[in-house]
Amino acid sequence: MSDSDHSPEDPKDAAILRSAFVAFAQYGLRRTSMADIAKGAGMSRPALYLHYSGKEDIFKALVRIHFARSETAVAKALAIAASPAETLLAAIRAIDGDAVEVMMNSPHADEILSSDTPFNQAEVQDSYSRITASIARWIAEGVLAGRLTLEGLGATAEEVAATIMAAKFGIKGASKDFAAYQAGVIRLTAVFGKALGR
Repeated sequence: MSDSDHSPEDPKDAAILRSAFVAFAQYGLRRTSMADIAKGAGMSRPALYLHYSGKEDIFKALVRIHFARSETAVAKALAIAASPAETLLAAIRAIDGDAVEVMMNSPHADEILSSDTPFNQAEVQDSYSRITASIARWIAEGVLAGRLTLEGLGATAEEVAATIMAAKFGIKGASKDFAAYQAGVIRLTAVFGKALGR
């Protein structure tokens, strides 16, 4: 929650989301109470309910904001001139931001990351699609410029981008901790970097 892009304009809302992020990482989704979030935000529980209907609503807002920030960060990462593997690694790290490390290192990582509902929100799905399209555009533009190639892959830029995204989330789901996830992402981007490189 350190990036100011896409942060709520209301300072109380921003305080609520910061407090919830810390509480979810510390206590998990089930054990975090609205009282915990209210206390961390410096407000009463009834005041908190004026902003959000419950902790699930707050978690959904955190996920929406995270993906909105990720879109901007991915666009910046893809604009930097680097090797294909370095660019893809920067893009994946931009998707994750600081939040994924905190959540994966939480003792409640399994509970937090297995919660599907926040990730099925229309806004989140739209962000995911736009991020995938940005990676596909980067690949297609690289092919046109002669920096990248799709030869031997038997796939379009869109299909390769979708595969990269699916593999990224698959690695996250299979990793026991953030260090294992990072190692997997480095391998993933090295493989795709080599496949796409000229």
